[in-house]
Amino acid sequence: MADRNHPGCLARTLRGFTWKRFALFCGIVALTATGHAAVTYLAPRATLAKAIEAFGWQFAYMFVFFGTVWVAVVTIGNWAPRRTGPRLATLFGAAIVGLVAGNLLNGLMPMMMPEQKDAPTLLKELSAIVLWSHVIAAGVLGYFFLTREEEAVARLHEEDLRREALDRELAEARLLVMQAQVEPHFLFNTLANVRRLFQTDASAARAMLAHLSRYLGAMLPRMRKSDSSLDHELTLALAYLSVQQIRMGPRLSVRSDVPEALLTQPFPPMMLVTLVENAIRHGLNPLPEGGEVRIQARATEGKLRVSVIDTGAGLSESSGPGVGLANIRARLSTLYGGRARLLLAQNPGRGVAATIEMPATPATPAVRAA
Repeated sequence: MADRNHPGCLARTLRGFTWKRFALFCGIVALTATGHAAVTYLAPRATLAKAIEAFGWQFAYMFVFFGTVWVAVVTIGNWAPRRTGPRLATLFGAAIVGLVAGNLLNGLMPMMMPEQKDAPTLLKELSAIVLWSHVIAAGVLGYFFLTREEEAVARLHEEDLRREALDRELAEARLLVMQAQVEPHFLFNTLANVRRLFQTDASAARAMLAHLSRYLGAMLPRMRKSDSSLDHELTLALAYLSVQQIRMGPRLSVRSDVPEALLTQPFPPMMLVTLVENAIRHGLNPLPEGGEVRIQARATEGKLRVSVIDTGAGLSESSGPGVGLANIRARLSTLYGGRARLLLAQNPGRGVAATIEMPATPATPAVRAA
């Protein structure tokens, strides 16, 4: 298969011939033939049949005359150099070739239609070339500027496509860099918890290692992916909370309120577990009694809202946005522009509700039926 930018010989030669242009060409020829038929009909002792015959003869004559020029200019022009001077010279040379070929073909008409008394002669053919030379020249110039404009538009379109592809690559690279900033933080913190627990409670440390294995099993296969699902991210967050429950014991309770129908929704990787870790670290850890972490998801009005709600210390004037939350906001902006956001609000009882709001993907008929 020929490359789009390097078409085959036949495709390149025929480029520019379309049914729309052919219809326009036939319309121009028919208009010219109609004028000739009208002149014939207005002549003394003219009849309608004579005018119709004149129209047919003139249409055939002009179709061959201009058609060969059109074919020559387009086919040869498709192989013309890109530079203006050589290209114009090639196009005018093609027009001359078309004129010669058209007149040679028109010279055969008397042999095909011997009853035609007003058949073209050599003198008439040369006169026609002179008569229509300015029209041919105007047509060649028009075709030159038309093709140059089409090529300019095509180049701009290709530049736009390349720029869009580059923007996507840059956005994906930014996302991977920001995601890579989050992953070591989780790993080092969790491993530090396991090490400390082995010094005090070996059985609990073994249980934590089992949960850690489940956590890593959910995280590592998609660590460098730019897409994920709410189901996968919920599994990762719950595995992380299982590790923290062993560390915190009764100080941490966990609830999940995510409808099964929403589990297939696309969801950016590592964002949910970042909110969960933030709730543990800044919300529950400072309190001796700990608290609860609840993961909740709802879809309304075309928006998916995933919340991590804790009953921890809550927002304070001294608490800054944090690297994790700033990372989430930057990634949401890169992925969705202004169509997604991170919302922080004081929990009515105590603690913080952190909500990621983003466009929801419409459910498939099978999911809706379930």
